[in-house]
Amino acid sequence: MFRSVILLVTMLHVIGCTPQTPPPPSLMVITTEGDQTKVVMQLAGDTAVFDITSPSGIGGANIQLSSGEWRPTVILRFHLSGLEEMALTYGEAATSAAPNASVTLNISSTDSQVYQSANGEPITSDSPYWLKVSLQNEDGSAGQIPLANGAIEVTLPRDFHTQDPDSFHISWIDFYR
Repeated sequence: MFRSVILLVTMLHVIGCTPQTPPPPSLMVITTEGDQTKVVMQLAGDTAVFDITSPSGIGGANIQLSSGEWRPTVILRFHLSGLEEMALTYGEAATSAAPNASVTLNISSTDSQVYQSANGEPITSDSPYWLKVSLQNEDGSAGQIPLANGAIEVTLPRDFHTQDPDSFHISWIDFYR
């Protein structure tokens, strides 16, 4: 009996200490809009990254989670020279981000150089709809517009996980198209 109790306590301890990560989505359906637009998902730990290439600079995609759950962090990585505007709709929300086209400095989500709105109203970085926007060169260093070899990364907002939608839609325009 004593061994059974020790075994049970040991098992509970191991189970309780094991880091829990969400299971990978078992089925994801991605539908793209635009000539030669491609969206590829990569999973790394608790992050899902959607790499987006759009040779025409104008496109869209609908991403449907058929089963499983979203990772705690979802990043859209646009391989574009610049981003005139990006719109995101999910559940009951519609958000957008529009970096200033004349920006030559690095952009981060706290800069006033990125105009954002949710459901038609301007928002600030304390909003649950705020999209974290950053520029990265291929080597991971901070990028500048226009990007020659890098990406614009947009992290989905806190509200995305609050609503926990089955799908989301994104559209974008590269101002260097």
